[in-house]
Order: sequence, then C-alpha cells, then structure tokens
Amino acid sequence: MRVVRKLVAGALIAGAASVLAVLGAGSASAVAVTPLPGGVQFDLSPGDTQWVHQTHFGQTIGVIPHPSAASFGQALDSAADLSSQYPDGRVVFTVYGPFDQLNGTMLALQ
Repeated sequence: MRVVRKLVAGALIAGAASVLAVLGAGSASAVAVTPLPGGVQFDLSPGDTQWVHQTHFGQTIGVIPHPSAASFGQALDSAADLSSQYPDGRVVFTVYGPFDQLNGTMLALQ
C-alpha cells in the first residue's frame, strides 16, 4: 500500500507540473515541454511565469503528499517571484527520476 501511495503522489507532482503546460497551451506563449533522458524540461513563458507568481501556484503544489512537493513548490514560487520582476523573465525547470525519488533543477531567468 505504501508503494502505491508513493506512486500516486509522484504522479500528482508530475501532473501538477504538466498543468502549467496545459494552462499555457491556449496562449501564443505556451509552456515548452522538452523530453530529456530520464526526465522532462519545462520552459515557462514570461506570461506563464507571471501567472505562477500572481497565483502562488507553488503553494498549491506544496500541499501534494510527496516528499519533494513542498521544496519544489517553494522553489517554483521563489523563482517566479524573482523572474517576474523583469519584462521577459521566465522560469525553466527539469524533473528527473522515478516518481518516488523526483529531483531536478530550477532556474530563474531575466
């Protein structure tokens, strides 16, 4: 049962990250999703970065029952807060690993 919970929580984290891609899909400046060996890279547009900043979407992700959720949510909000100060600011992040051991990188770009 414990393994199933970890897999479901990991799927929720990956799903939350993909929500960003879906939300941006209707606009001209959609989130770019790039498959990588063992993971995925998300490149938020400046508009998507502003949306994450204004809605504090990282806090929403942070409550998902997964060991990585809280730190990922905090990092996403912090990166969006910093990048949103610039007209072309954006956030790029990668997610690697199996669902129960997710890791990755996050960049705040101006």
